[in-house]
Amino acid sequence: MNSEKTAQQPALGADTPPAYVPPAEPSHARTPVEEPQPSSAAPVEQPAGVHLHPPAPQPQPDAAQLGEQYRAELFARCAQGVHDPTTKYGMCGIITAVLCFPCGLICLFSDAEQRCDRCGVKL
Repeated sequence: MNSEKTAQQPALGADTPPAYVPPAEPSHARTPVEEPQPSSAAPVEQPAGVHLHPPAPQPQPDAAQLGEQYRAELFARCAQGVHDPTTKYGMCGIITAVLCFPCGLICLFSDAEQRCDRCGVKL
C-alpha cells in the first residue's frame, strides 16, 4: 500500500523547496488592547446653547453670473494694457501690393490697422 501512495505522489526533487505552512495562531493571541487615555487632558464641554452645525454649502453661480465675471476679467486685462490685437489691411494696400509687388508691400503695411478684439480700441 505504501508503494501505491508513493507512486501517486510526484517525487519531490532536491531542487524544490518544501511548501510553506503557516503556524496556527492560538485563540488567546487576538485579544483587544485598550489604549490608556492621558490623565492631563480635561474633557471638553459644550455650552448649553451652542450647537455645532456643518457650514452651509455655497450656492453655485449660474451661467449669466459666470459670463459676466469672465467678461469683467477680460476688460480688466485690457485696462491693464494687455490687449488682444488683430491686424486688418485696407483694400488700397492689398491692391497696390498685388499690382506693384516689391514696392507695393510698403503701401500694404502702411495701410494696416491694429485693433483690440476685446475692447475695440485702436492700437
